[in-house]
Amino acid sequence: MIDAMSEAVLGKGRPFLGICVGMQLMATRGLEHEISPGLGWIAGDVAAIVPHDPALKIPHMGWNTLDAARPHALLDGIALGPSGWHAYFVHSFALTPSHDGDLIATTSHGGPVPAMVGRETMAGVQFHPEKSQTLGLRLITNFLKWAPRRAVPP
Repeated sequence: MIDAMSEAVLGKGRPFLGICVGMQLMATRGLEHEISPGLGWIAGDVAAIVPHDPALKIPHMGWNTLDAARPHALLDGIALGPSGWHAYFVHSFALTPSHDGDLIATTSHGGPVPAMVGRETMAGVQFHPEKSQTLGLRLITNFLKWAPRRAVPP
């Protein structure tokens, strides 16, 4: 399956949306209980969330707004910021990209937590759009209309 996905996404430039663990699999490696290789599509590590406030519970479960780190077509028409639309999260780990340009949006759980990453034809969201009502429907609609371009063909 990895070969088929890599051929479609990296080879042919097909749009890809990784959801929750699907976003985490895009990373270089995971650091859950041991070092595990990821797909390496987005350079970075998946590591445990460590909130600044130790009273905050992990896993992070619940509804949070998103803050844009940079514009992206998948966020078009989505209300962001403290009074924006809410996304549903349930996770203990997050992908922190190695390159700032790969971070699209964050959320807050005792400090900023990566919520959306991407580059070229690939995007990943840590939240669950299928459970995120208005925000999720808009994000999925935006993905279905998305016509990204690769910076450099393989």
